[in-house]
Amino acid sequence: MATTPDLTAIDTAIHAVGPIKGVSALHALERPDGGLVVVARVGLSPALRLAEIVFAISEVEHAVRQADPRVQAVFVEPDIAADAATPTETIVIRALD
Repeated sequence: MATTPDLTAIDTAIHAVGPIKGVSALHALERPDGGLVVVARVGLSPALRLAEIVFAISEVEHAVRQADPRVQAVFVEPDIAADAATPTETIVIRALD
């Protein structure tokens, strides 16, 4: 039976990445070979430009791999509307910038 890995170190590492406002979802799938696949949904400011978002995601991926050497793959989903006051239309328009 698979056990749920302790994600405390990974969560702490993600929160330490500068532009990250929060982590709304964090999951890990333990592979039969002992490796981990990590999926995270991170909050980012809607004021960030696309290049800044891409860089932040890259930083999160690196931080997760450094936090746990078992990590084999990292999937990061940006949650641009980290605040409820930002309408989805704003996110789509900013992505076109």
